[in-house]
Amino acid sequence: MKSNMNRRDFLSAVGGIGSAAAAGTLLSGSRSAYAQGAGGVVKVTHFGGPYAELEKIVAEPFKAAGLGTVQYVSSLTPATLGALQANKDNPPFDVVMLSRPAAVRAGNAGLVDKLDMSRIPSVKEFHDKARQPEGFGVPFVIDTVEIMYNKKMVKEPITSWLDLWRPDLDGKIALPSSSIVLPTDLIAVITRALGGVETDKQAVDRTFAKLAELKGRVRTFTSNPVQASTLIERGEVAATPQLGIRVSAVVQKSQEIARSFPKEGVSARPYDLCIVSGSKAKDLAYKYIEFIVSQKIQNDIVNAMWTPVGNANIKIPDSLKDKIFSDYDKLIFLDETYLATVQRDWMTRWERTIQAG
Repeated sequence: MKSNMNRRDFLSAVGGIGSAAAAGTLLSGSRSAYAQGAGGVVKVTHFGGPYAELEKIVAEPFKAAGLGTVQYVSSLTPATLGALQANKDNPPFDVVMLSRPAAVRAGNAGLVDKLDMSRIPSVKEFHDKARQPEGFGVPFVIDTVEIMYNKKMVKEPITSWLDLWRPDLDGKIALPSSSIVLPTDLIAVITRALGGVETDKQAVDRTFAKLAELKGRVRTFTSNPVQASTLIERGEVAATPQLGIRVSAVVQKSQEIARSFPKEGVSARPYDLCIVSGSKAKDLAYKYIEFIVSQKIQNDIVNAMWTPVGNANIKIPDSLKDKIFSDYDKLIFLDETYLATVQRDWMTRWERTIQAG
């Protein structure tokens, strides 16, 4: 069902400070870049940083197979959604990469299509937990929220979410600010680490009380995942919650950085590929999604980016089993429908009771 929300309301719903400005910046350069039209070209977003690898992993073999040309543009979820909302009749993209909650909201708002899964046969090979029930997108990677730390500053390995309260980390940790979505995952997994469940209001209240103990011990609050990685690499902080794919990108080039898969489990963040409702290249968009979720390309993504993927037939090489969280029993797929009802409240509480000086 289509939503009647206006652009400002929509951007507020998906979250992210500066979303409207980011969308405007994105659009100012996109029309000239894509002026050549959609013939044989599929225009796709990704989140930048480590996702630049998709040029080699996906775009080059896609073209070599004679399927068409992939044009990638780096765009985070808020900017992407702003661009789609502002240009429904002439969208700058054909396929968009979105975090799952945003993908569902975009579908309900009529910005992306409900997919015809018969045109994406490889989806049959996906883990049931990885699938998006609403059908607006297909996850090509399953990012995680784990703990990243600097081994020079942390002598004893971090094995639990509750290790963030260890005395040796006092004044040496970074936490995400309310300008990004990570606090929601962090609240949920810490609630579980404390023996509760995130759908229990009293359990969440206990989590906030526990987090308040960290308030004076946090070195800084980061405004984006890139900043978190930079602080760890420079040795300015010892540990921080971080997205798994971002951790992998740093660990691949630095032996001083380690990752922790907390024993209580890690939050799973499926990143969905969605076909834009106003796209003029939908046939090619379907071919692109089928290509990237096929067993061959999913395997290549695992080996290059060190991340879990949706395809259940992918086997993690022995050499990467300590680098990729692949235990689906401990991958925590949070109830996104429920979180959508409490996210604004949680983020406000985070900002006022944890982040505020």
